[in-house]
Amino acid sequence: MTSEQQRFLARYREHRRSLGHDDLSNVVVEAFGDTPELADECARLIDAGIKRASCGLTASYSAVNERLPTVGQLTVVLDSLEAPVCIVALTSVTTCRFDEVTPAFAALEGEGDGTYAWWRREHVRFFRREAARLGVEFTDASELVLERFEKVFA
Repeated sequence: MTSEQQRFLARYREHRRSLGHDDLSNVVVEAFGDTPELADECARLIDAGIKRASCGLTASYSAVNERLPTVGQLTVVLDSLEAPVCIVALTSVTTCRFDEVTPAFAALEGEGDGTYAWWRREHVRFFRREAARLGVEFTDASELVLERFEKVFA
């Protein structure tokens, strides 16, 4: 974690203490997306309250022996320069096949033109890149981790 990210988290810690909450043991620091442009766009949408969900390949977690996210987990959302933009708290974590993602969930992701067709087309592209990087195949049956979150600090 950079010093800027640590200072941002310290400000949030003080905010939580003022509310009587002290536990920050479940914090992740990350950018959303796999390109600088996507990281900036997702950070902007999350900060604006438009993007309230995200999803990823379950295989991504297995590849790095990382546990799946849990409800209550905090994420410091970074932009492409790794500057903190806001903090979100996970409110729901579920899994399903890619072809079972609903239009309602896709709309919560808040990206593109808001249609399910756009979401599906762009996520097929994204997950094919991710699967290739992992050395696995992406299909409609690939399992995803679906995360819903709310912004708790800006």
